[in-house]
Amino acid sequence: VYYLKEKTPGTGYNLDEETHKIIIDENNTKIDIVLEIFKHASLPYIPYKAMLTNDNNKLLIANYGGIYLLPGGKVDHNENTVEALIRELKEETGIIYNINELKYMCKIDYYQKNYPKRNNTVKNRLVKTYYYIGKIKKISNQKQKLTEKEIKGNFKLEYIPLNELEKIIINNKINNPRNIYFQKELLKVIEYYNTYIKNNKK
Repeated sequence: VYYLKEKTPGTGYNLDEETHKIIIDENNTKIDIVLEIFKHASLPYIPYKAMLTNDNNKLLIANYGGIYLLPGGKVDHNENTVEALIRELKEETGIIYNINELKYMCKIDYYQKNYPKRNNTVKNRLVKTYYYIGKIKKISNQKQKLTEKEIKGNFKLEYIPLNELEKIIINNKINNPRNIYFQKELLKVIEYYNTYIKNNKK
């Protein structure tokens, strides 16, 4: 895992993706995966997620099929970065955010070797996830617009104390081969978040 920091953090639409960048490449497969992406003219998977906390230092977490995730999702056609996150937050939580309420924190480039797909095949892939931070506002279940997959996967939101979250994630041993990939990234972003908050309180 590598940490790369620049002098000026990126925010909003003028995002500098090299600012506060984390690389996860446990199998040293970066070059191989980049070459594979280039060879097949494919694109990396690029989601946008938010760490939303309240005044009691609890984090809003999505439990989707037993896997713990941060709220958010990928960019739709003709969307900008933060627009995608704002839309996803509205769909998953019923909360309407504006760009000034979400602050860019970091980006994680995760080189995943033999990622298990839903069709029981595996794929080497690069996931570039942008993380933002903000405050939790009142959730409206009536205004949620969950997909059929999310409803079928028993998608639900939970408030979890930050000081208990790491233990809960590590102990979440479910029979889903994709869980370990989400666990590793979520643990890494929580570690970074704690350092980020500490440094910005100075």
